[in-house]
Amino acid sequence: MPEAALRDLARSLEHASAPPARAVPVLPALRPVIPGGLRPGSLVGLDGPGAASLALALVAGVSRHGGEDGAGGWCGIVGVPSFGVVAAAGMGAEPERLLLVDDPGDRWPDVVAALAEAVELVLLCPPERPGAAAVRRLSALARKHGCVLTLTGPYARDWPGVRLRLRLDGVAWEGVGDGHGRLRGRRARVVAEGRDAPGRGRRADLWLPAADGTVAPAAPARRPLEIVPPPAVKDGAPVHTRRDGAPAAVAVREGIA
Repeated sequence: MPEAALRDLARSLEHASAPPARAVPVLPALRPVIPGGLRPGSLVGLDGPGAASLALALVAGVSRHGGEDGAGGWCGIVGVPSFGVVAAAGMGAEPERLLLVDDPGDRWPDVVAALAEAVELVLLCPPERPGAAAVRRLSALARKHGCVLTLTGPYARDWPGVRLRLRLDGVAWEGVGDGHGRLRGRRARVVAEGRDAPGRGRRADLWLPAADGTVAPAAPARRPLEIVPPPAVKDGAPVHTRRDGAPAAVAVREGIA
């Protein structure tokens, strides 16, 4: 058998016998929308106003539960000078396992490339619209080393090949009354969409954050009923009316119980 064919066969056997890559873990509260964890080497996009909180939660899950022994993994945060280390720690992150590069400059692809070889997750806010060469290079390095490349910021959607997109919906803060009070927690619905969340995607109601700063499941918000006046009688049959005079059996007011 030719030497080249032997080398190809050896590589095929090596890949066939290699164990499947271990999923990159997430916080327990996020497992309903990311069951089994993040796919190693995949691209994740964070969209919308809640992207910063989602980034904190993903970093917390990896640094707390990642690593070969499950005792914690490493994360790189590139181009996010406003990243809240204290808030991430409140969600469970281990600050000593976070590598922060606030301003990578023009060589940001080289910074990401170096980190992708050493950490389980890189959170990147591209400072500019990424070029095709940078996209190919960094996406290939993420796949090769099993690093999850998580994208945020205004150019996150310009990065092709994203398998999973996360966003917040139905956000509501609690704790503030009529112009006074103190914010205690934020209830939000986390929505996961993309090839790693097939069909209509996945959704979960969470406290992000809860009153103690953690990420916790939240009961779905209920729609309380509004008491309506007693029904009037017309032609021998009861007729309910709304305040505006229109017929209605039951009036429902939007809100959180």
